[in-house]
Amino acid sequence: MPVWNVPDVCAEPDISISDWQIFETENGSRHFVGSNVREHTGRVSTTIREFDLNLLRGVTSSGRVYQLVGPRGRSEDGQYIWERWFRANGITSYTDVTTQLLAEKE
Repeated sequence: MPVWNVPDVCAEPDISISDWQIFETENGSRHFVGSNVREHTGRVSTTIREFDLNLLRGVTSSGRVYQLVGPRGRSEDGQYIWERWFRANGITSYTDVTTQLLAEKE
């Protein structure tokens, strides 16, 4: 599967992702990882800047708004993109913090 450039935030200001997870890197940045509902492709966000646990909606450092759709899950396409993203960015470790964050909601 190739890794594609994503449209500019002006062209695609919001996106819905399914089969989502939230990963935290060793430097503390958190990212949405999942499948783009519209295009059925893997997606990794830039760093999450704001996140509303009740609405499952967040804003990233690019200014894009992510809506998490359905229950958390695991996207094979999203995982593929994530693995390439963290290697390309020199990240050596990360943690899935999805369960931890959802526990804060309850």
